Amino acid sequence: MKVVLLKPGDEALLCRVEGSFNDAPTLERAALLLREPTYVMVAALTDDGEPMSRIYGHVIHLAKQTDFLLYEVDTADQHKRKGAARAIVNFLREIGRERGWKEMWVLTEVSNDEGNPFYESVGGELENSPTNMYVFKL
Repeated sequence: MKVVLLKPGDEALLCRVEGSFNDAPTLERAALLLREPTYVMVAALTDDGEPMSRIYGHVIHLAKQTDFLLYEVDTADQHKRKGAARAIVNFLREIGRERGWKEMWVLTEVSNDEGNPFYESVGGELENSPTNMYVFKL
């Protein structure tokens, strides 16, 4: 397994990785994302380059500190329970330490029976703060 931080020039890889879990973006959209300094994607690949797992999110600059919003983690069904998701979370945590992020956090549903135990197993601490998300259509 190889863990990589995607960067400008990795547009085709981003399309391939994201296309394994969702609709693949266009190369132009991938280029825009990878040029954006607050967008971060890390992927775990097999030795043959097949996407195993990916994580992405956004750096958030608050008045008192810089945090990272872990937006989405996915692992291909055939690669679950192989340590890929754990590897990319730990890789991202190291990046965060190097870049001076104070916290990395994720919001998930209480009913996420797969995600909640995973986040706890990789060191996430449950805050037990009920939240509502409001969406503003633009």
